[in-house]
Amino acid sequence: MLGFLGGASWAILVAKVCQLAGTDGSQGSCVNLLHLFFYTFAKWNWPDPVYIKKIEAQSYLAWNPAMNHFDREHSMPIITSSAPQMNSAVNVSKTNCQLITSKFEEALGICQTVLEGTRPWSDLFRPTNFFEEFDNYVLMSGTCRGDSCLWFGSIESKLRQLNQHIGSCSKVSSVRVWPQPFVRKDGHNFQQLW
Repeated sequence: MLGFLGGASWAILVAKVCQLAGTDGSQGSCVNLLHLFFYTFAKWNWPDPVYIKKIEAQSYLAWNPAMNHFDREHSMPIITSSAPQMNSAVNVSKTNCQLITSKFEEALGICQTVLEGTRPWSDLFRPTNFFEEFDNYVLMSGTCRGDSCLWFGSIESKLRQLNQHIGSCSKVSSVRVWPQPFVRKDGHNFQQLW
């Protein structure tokens, strides 16, 4: 996921909510845990890190904003529990962190109305239509033959940089790269659109 959360980050967030629920959480319903998940991370004070276990004695390679100035710049630190501890969300930009937080807030609102009985659960799982959500967009395309992984990975790394440059412009209020490319295959040619 280009600049968004991957599987390890989601697993850590879920584990954190289970820790916060404690033994009472094991007695409650999944509905309550889901509500607690969205409540917790809609209100989380980013860039405060999320830990499920903090390891004190670590090598200099571990995530440590007190010693490493690059770690201080991370927008959404979600820290792994293995040593050395690392930020599993290192590629999440400030703009994407704000977007993810706003989606948590939106989901929290939907959960609350579902619990009140005024909306169905299906509202929480409604897919997003890219072309309805955005009025303006730039289409980037890459085409190659054969092994496409290296080529498309190189393009995605440059898209992250382009996203940061456009986002730093004072006249731009919001910019993001769609997290999943649209993929086309035509014979031996592979094409990805972002």
